[in-house]
Amino acid sequence: MLKASLIPLLSLLAVLSLVSMSACSSNKPMTGATVGSFADDSYLTSVVKAKLLGDTGLKAFHIHVTTKAQVVTLTGTLPNTALRDEAVQVAKGVGGVKGVIDDIQIGPGK
Repeated sequence: MLKASLIPLLSLLAVLSLVSMSACSSNKPMTGATVGSFADDSYLTSVVKAKLLGDTGLKAFHIHVTTKAQVVTLTGTLPNTALRDEAVQVAKGVGGVKGVIDDIQIGPGK
């Protein structure tokens, strides 16, 4: 049985491998983005997702994470403002994140 401390690391590795595979699958150039900025944003998205999954209060909820120009956007639905604030603080605590846009709704999940 895996130790609970390994689960966030394995989740991060899985996300990073999916990101790297999807980045290689397109032959079209990305307009307005450089390879470095795409890699930075993908990395930050992966790290924020892993941190959210590793947070005991947030791991049961689906929070969608996107990153553009090192600004993280969080979307989804959480049952209360305390959890929303916690999600925002987790994202802000990731090194390299320049800002966080909170688009999380409060209410019952779908």
